[in-house]
Amino acid sequence: MTIADPLAAKIALRVFLRNQRKQLALEHPEADWMIAEVARGPLATLFPNPEGKIAAVYHGLGSEVSPHILADQLAEAGWDLALPAVLDKDEGEMVFRLWDRQTPLVHDAIGLRGPPPQALGVKPDLVITPLLAFQRDGLRLGQGGGYYDRALEALRAQKEVFALGLAYSGQQVENLPHEPHDQRLDAILTEKEYIAVNDMSR
Repeated sequence: MTIADPLAAKIALRVFLRNQRKQLALEHPEADWMIAEVARGPLATLFPNPEGKIAAVYHGLGSEVSPHILADQLAEAGWDLALPAVLDKDEGEMVFRLWDRQTPLVHDAIGLRGPPPQALGVKPDLVITPLLAFQRDGLRLGQGGGYYDRALEALRAQKEVFALGLAYSGQQVENLPHEPHDQRLDAILTEKEYIAVNDMSR
């Protein structure tokens, strides 16, 4: 059945996609290692001089692909790391705070763990996002809060930002419902391949 309303279509899809991602996580327990390995070449080409650049990662929840091994790899290459923090659940504002990995993390407005409010707010050059589903043209379906869409829209109004989605290859779909405010990914990284959407070679 085709659902004409994009919002209703997204809601209808999410239950199915969450269950599918749980199954994919069971089938690919080493996906985080594989993704980090696939990322080496493309990220080195896109960002040959990462010193002083900031990469925003996230704490993977449940069946989300974990970016922790990739984060270690980025830090070793010279990136500074940041984590997202939602300031207000109703307003939907999400910011990024520098992550020194020494300071204890706290919970934000929606229960995600990240740096405390006194941590330095930053505008990352690379934003790595979780997702429920993706298309090869960069369309992304998230959890439904719209936090990454708003944050990416605000960042892109100020500077060049590269949005990279982490996913299991099985999360690729066709005809993903979308709305005008949805922010597209510049690339998608799976345990099998790096999918370039935009040519942003430095």
